[in-house]
Amino acid sequence: MVDFALPEDLKMKIVELVGSNVKPTLVRDLTFCEHDFGNRLVLVLPESLSGVPINLKKKQSLTVRMIGPSLNVFDMTLSRSADGGHVLKDWNSVMQIEDFEEGDTVYLWSFKDPGDILWFVMHA
Repeated sequence: MVDFALPEDLKMKIVELVGSNVKPTLVRDLTFCEHDFGNRLVLVLPESLSGVPINLKKKQSLTVRMIGPSLNVFDMTLSRSADGGHVLKDWNSVMQIEDFEEGDTVYLWSFKDPGDILWFVMHA
């Protein structure tokens, strides 16, 4: 069984941002591909997260924000991948600043802010 518990400091950050519709999104091990390419994270996501539609078409993108384990906030771009999944771009800065390593199991949560901006929260 996967423990999807969100650490208390990350919960408090969501409260501070007046986040709503907080949902566990995925659990995965970081693979060499993500670590090696460094600037994108390939994700398999539903067509809507935390009430924000993400049914993007080819060449469409959505600006999202991410909170890392150290409470750093990152501006990122979510777009459709060639295989129909999703790609979270600008991943390199998250990997470096948050010190993620290949093989780390990461937990991704989503929520939306009062302006309907989609946010992700990631912790290892």
